[in-house]
Amino acid sequence: MVTPEASICEPSLGAAAVVELSIALGMAINLLLTEWIGYTAAGLVVPGYLALHLTQPWRLLATFIVAMATWAVVRYGWMRWIILYGRRRTGVTILTGLLLNAAWEYTVPMVPPTAADLRVIGYIVPGLIAGEALSQGVWPTIGMTLLVSALVRLVLLLLIGLGW
Repeated sequence: MVTPEASICEPSLGAAAVVELSIALGMAINLLLTEWIGYTAAGLVVPGYLALHLTQPWRLLATFIVAMATWAVVRYGWMRWIILYGRRRTGVTILTGLLLNAAWEYTVPMVPPTAADLRVIGYIVPGLIAGEALSQGVWPTIGMTLLVSALVRLVLLLLIGLGW
């Protein structure tokens, strides 16, 4: 018998369908909790992607490390030299996240081998997290992102566990 945990990435379910469902659930739950609590999770698609990786804590840690480094570079670097708001700030934040992600991927293989998987989740995810942290603060962003991701994961497990 296949457990619900293992079945999320089961090819017979259609991995693309699970990713689409995860993103859609993340968007819906994010919008509902934003109205209820007043804070939003990082980007509309981020909780859906993170929900698929909640069983990989080292990847989550690496993603949040790069996201917070991105936040710091934009907040205390770029924003001191140029005026950033709106689309320009979003673009600079995502681009900075991409560059820091590339630097992370270049340096991680130099670390002595461990059992930890220290890859970052996605290419734009750290930039989206950092962009939201610039708007509403670091801790509300991290808290809401993890909360929405956990709720998405729970709903996915329930749907797939019930034979959806």
